[in-house]
Amino acid sequence: MNTTNKLVFSSIILASFLFLTLTSVAQVFADEELDNRVVILGIDIKSISSNQYHADQIDTVIGLMSTINKGDDFYFMPMDAPNNYIGPYRAGNNDFGEFTEQIRQTISNSESNTTLGIEVDQTLGESYGLLDMESAPPGSGIYLISTNNYPNQQEYISNRIDPVLDLFFGRQWHVSSFSLSGIPGSTAQVSKTLASSTGGNIFELNNISGLKLFTDHLLYKDNRGTLISSGEKKLTFSDLLISDIEVLPGTEYVMALFFRDNNAGSLRLKNPDGLEASTGDRSSSTVVETPNAVIWIINEPTPGIWNVDVTGISGQVSSWYLTSNKYNLNFQVPEVVPTDEAATISAFITEAQSLTLMTDGASMTAEVKTPLDTSVMYKLKDDGTDGDLASGDGYYSANIPAPLEEGKYGVSVQLSWPNINYNLTRDFIFEAQVFPSIEMIPLYTTNLFVGEEYTVATLYVKVKDAPYAVLPSLIAPQVTNDSQFDGILKINPRTPDADGKAWMYDVIFAPTEPGQISTIFNIQLDYADRSYSRATDNLVLESKLIPQAPAQRYSPQPPQAPTATPADSNNSSETNIPLGLIIPVSIVILLIAIVAIYRNSLPKPYGFISDESGNQALNFNKLPNTNLFKSIFARHIVTGPETGLEEFSGCNFTFGKGTLLVTATSASHTIRINNHPLVGSAYISDGTWIGATGKLFRFTLDRTYPDQIS
Repeated sequence: MNTTNKLVFSSIILASFLFLTLTSVAQVFADEELDNRVVILGIDIKSISSNQYHADQIDTVIGLMSTINKGDDFYFMPMDAPNNYIGPYRAGNNDFGEFTEQIRQTISNSESNTTLGIEVDQTLGESYGLLDMESAPPGSGIYLISTNNYPNQQEYISNRIDPVLDLFFGRQWHVSSFSLSGIPGSTAQVSKTLASSTGGNIFELNNISGLKLFTDHLLYKDNRGTLISSGEKKLTFSDLLISDIEVLPGTEYVMALFFRDNNAGSLRLKNPDGLEASTGDRSSSTVVETPNAVIWIINEPTPGIWNVDVTGISGQVSSWYLTSNKYNLNFQVPEVVPTDEAATISAFITEAQSLTLMTDGASMTAEVKTPLDTSVMYKLKDDGTDGDLASGDGYYSANIPAPLEEGKYGVSVQLSWPNINYNLTRDFIFEAQVFPSIEMIPLYTTNLFVGEEYTVATLYVKVKDAPYAVLPSLIAPQVTNDSQFDGILKINPRTPDADGKAWMYDVIFAPTEPGQISTIFNIQLDYADRSYSRATDNLVLESKLIPQAPAQRYSPQPPQAPTATPADSNNSSETNIPLGLIIPVSIVILLIAIVAIYRNSLPKPYGFISDESGNQALNFNKLPNTNLFKSIFARHIVTGPETGLEEFSGCNFTFGKGTLLVTATSASHTIRINNHPLVGSAYISDGTWIGATGKLFRFTLDRTYPDQIS
């Protein structure tokens, strides 16, 4: 169908309904219950009247719909004269039986005619106008029943069917069909188009299985639950089918349904005491009997096992039931659980939205199924242990270990009673995920001198092994051994982003008093739609006063007079050497003499470096010469790496006559001289303290021993 034809036909339909809509405004606004769905039964009477089985199925369908969907407004629309509809009749009202009886009478009084076919577009147009006039809510619609031929030419579908279906779809009204035995192929084809274009359905009614599936649809649409099978059998006239219905404590009503091939036979319902329930006792039960289904509703039934005896029926029989319990089973568990955190499952029972305690020896369990399809059963208790916060408060709980793997976990909470096999069950799912973690790597934690500032640790925030940037305000230190410590403890982000977030932080500590503190670092996050916190291990920091030793001036040893060497008494004989050889040799000897004089003029390294306990760490006079050139021209300079001590890798020692100059060569290694930062160079003398990377050393001219340091 082209778009122009669709638009023209849609406009004609809308115009034809406009007058009806305007004239019904007063009625619509006067109606206080506009949320009741409108159900239209469009029945092709002439194609049904000759088949009693089809008429019985229509009677059964009406009984099922009016019992399960009480409160809906029903209309009957003959497809050969759709403007002669009857209704509305509200399901559940006392006069609804008149609606069913009028349909029966209309079918029985009609003459059979399946040769002319039926034009379904007229019924669709009239039903749309009726739904529009009633301001029908979404979910309303029409059910078509016919074994006649529908026109299925493409032009007919495009010009006269599709535009109306677009209108139905726009209002969320469905067009569904019942497929009876003997339905023509053209009708089946058009019915499929009607259903697929409007969100409708096609229900096969060739046997009682189709009636059961239609009942499932009605229950599902209203979230009423799922039918439970209590027996199914093909009977002869003398056979007996006994079905059990398990009724839990707190059950408000039981709806027992029996589907049968014909309306013969009898059904007897017995309570747990073996007494037969009276069909005439309307205060406790009601019965709706149709040709192919019997619906028995028992209000406030006695808990226990009820029995249904079915006899006198030849054919297939199936028994089902549905219960509504006044007890609601509720649960409390986060939707997302960290993989490194144990979870608590809590459940409680409510009646009329009020908390109630379990009685009659009831117990509660939870079955947890992992992503690997393994199951573990936990008993939920209300005794104040194993995750339960308070005994006897009506909340039943159990702790479950931290999940071993990521993924979705299924939990089935079951409320059960002794001697009753059926349980009240509630299922839910939670997901286990890896959450962010905070890790601390200690750096310098001891020999922290008062008045100094140190980088004592590094913090890392990750999800699995991936960095996870957070704001500094989300990480807070917490001193665990003394809340009144003296000092400054802070964190500095490394390479923060534009929002100030970072995943790596330096921990800075500047003690103001000697002592020891123990601290942890807490991180508080909103992650996966829940509040979440984690903490590091303890970081223990020890601080002390820097030792103050008086500086001693270096007094070099006075030079000793050289000892005169007596001249050799032996006279060597003169040798005649060529002049051309004497000059080069003399130059070489002169250069060697100059180098020797220069080298001897350079001070030789001297003195010792010891740690704060007096143990020798370095003897400058015993350092090996690994570089010949340097040993000749720069023997008075000792580089940091040549000392063999990593703490001095950022400085050089330059020895002079009676002086020693320390020069900083790297900004990454902080050097302190007598508790003062080394900026550039500084002279030191005997007894000078040198601090490096959290350790304390002392330079002395003479070797020291542990008992010499005070």
